[in-house]
Amino acid sequence: MRALSVGAAALLLVPGLSAAQGQEPPRTARVTYVTGSSAYIDAGSAQGLREGSPVWLLRGGVAADTLRVSFLSSRQSACSLEGVAARVAVGDTVGYRPAAPEPVVAAADSAPPIRPAPLARGGRLRGRIGARYLTVRQREGSLSRYSQPALDFRLDGSRLAGTGLGVQVDVRARRITGTRADGTQEESGRTRVYQAALSWRPGGTPFRFAAGRQFAPGGASVSLFDGLLAEASGGRWAAGAFAGTEPDPAHLALSGSVKDFGAYVELHTPPAGAVRGFVRTGAIGSYQEGVANREFVYLQGGLSARRVSVFLSQEIDYYQAWKREDGDGAVSPTSTFATLHYQPVDALALSAGFDNRRDVRLYRDLVTPETAFDDSFRHGAWAGVSLALAGRYRLSFDARSNSGGSAGTAHAYTGAVGASRLTRYNGDVRLRTTRFEGPRLSGWIHALSLAIEPAPWARLELGGGVREEHNPLETPSDLRVSWLTGDLDVSVARGWYALLSLTREQGAFESNDQVYGGLSYRF
Repeated sequence: MRALSVGAAALLLVPGLSAAQGQEPPRTARVTYVTGSSAYIDAGSAQGLREGSPVWLLRGGVAADTLRVSFLSSRQSACSLEGVAARVAVGDTVGYRPAAPEPVVAAADSAPPIRPAPLARGGRLRGRIGARYLTVRQREGSLSRYSQPALDFRLDGSRLAGTGLGVQVDVRARRITGTRADGTQEESGRTRVYQAALSWRPGGTPFRFAAGRQFAPGGASVSLFDGLLAEASGGRWAAGAFAGTEPDPAHLALSGSVKDFGAYVELHTPPAGAVRGFVRTGAIGSYQEGVANREFVYLQGGLSARRVSVFLSQEIDYYQAWKREDGDGAVSPTSTFATLHYQPVDALALSAGFDNRRDVRLYRDLVTPETAFDDSFRHGAWAGVSLALAGRYRLSFDARSNSGGSAGTAHAYTGAVGASRLTRYNGDVRLRTTRFEGPRLSGWIHALSLAIEPAPWARLELGGGVREEHNPLETPSDLRVSWLTGDLDVSVARGWYALLSLTREQGAFESNDQVYGGLSYRF
């Protein structure tokens, strides 16, 4: 029997990722690049993905949203961000269930298929080393040039040397240099540790213990902590508790000012069932200098079947007496997130959701007017429909009502059309247009992208767009910005991945040229 890594075993609790009998176990991948309409991940057809495959964006081991593969090559995929509420950033983890392997027809000049290395003699270390460079030249403004070299290192391992020892490391560093128009420079450096933990799972027991910087269990909004974690899991249940301190929010340095304590319990259906679901509840307390910073419980539930998937999450805060002096009650629902995806037939998909979660820290290098617009409309409710025609054409529409995010109270309506595999080079076309309206601000945003795959290991994408805004209370009242992008990504050998992206932005908001390049090795 093939052994599962700790990360893959945790994915069995995620709706839609359970491994039924005869299916491949769930796997994880990483987001390597984000554009306005797509998120690129380091897994492709060789890892079991297919066009239209669902990919779950994971936050703390819990599915925050669902993406779908719109284009793939042998070792990388582009996932459409249309209808996705959660913000996607470079370095995010996604989970997916590999499709059944397709039959291989032997040929004299064909290479043998690549198979994953067996884990029978124990686990192995897996990870990624990457170097990236971003430079921005502003044609207007106080800064004339901005550059940012960056390095990142990711390491995951379980059952190392046949023992119960595991390790998780995620370190990202970048150096920022800004040159002003008068020639003076400003420099700053950041090295942030997102994970650095050792874990131990005694053989033959349901327990797991971890120490170091890690994600809080159970998927609540408290994410990183430095401390100790104890978990236990069975065939249909899981439970855990943790204690530690929160890192400094500005630099993620060690800090003892805020202490966190929490516990959770979960029930879930057997992994091999046709209908899979779970219910989870937990409680977390955060205390600063002995005073309650925040105390809350959370409730989560998910259901996944062939045609429908549902995920619900609700946090409920308890306010102590000093917090109730302004008239608030002792108990208040504070953070709600819900998604529904229903596919009555293979060609038709309906989706809806609601999101009023707090904003989270992002690790994003490249920002365009399209990504900035979508970020501002994350909060609120939405509903959408998607139609697939002839296996290669897709039409979609969604409506969003924003109420509390950075966009304020506003409404947005987005229509999109796409086509794939149009030529022998797998031509891919996407067109998106959005109308947004608010009490003060209204306008349009249009975006177009064209992509080809000249070789199985290379993908070229060209895109651009226009964003127009009207605000009668500002001078000038009408603003317009346009952008052009070119992206080339290449997979070299089995684990190397290279990316080059060029962007030119012109308009009233900002005028600049951006060059972004990256090289990473996955092992």
